[in-house]
Amino acid sequence: MLTDRDERALLAAAENRIARPLWIGAALASVLRTLAWRSPARTQGRESVACHPTHTPIRP
Repeated sequence: MLTDRDERALLAAAENRIARPLWIGAALASVLRTLAWRSPARTQGRESVACHPTHTPIRP
């Protein structure tokens, strides 16, 4: 028979087994977002839509 302390220990262990991969996944996602934010492609200037030539004639 399990005591209250044993039950709490088993419950805490189960919660840790479930939460640990979720926490690691969130941490990895955060690192990936940080790396993507600092990527060289982002630091290079992007052209705005107005810089691209249009295919329709412009009316005066």
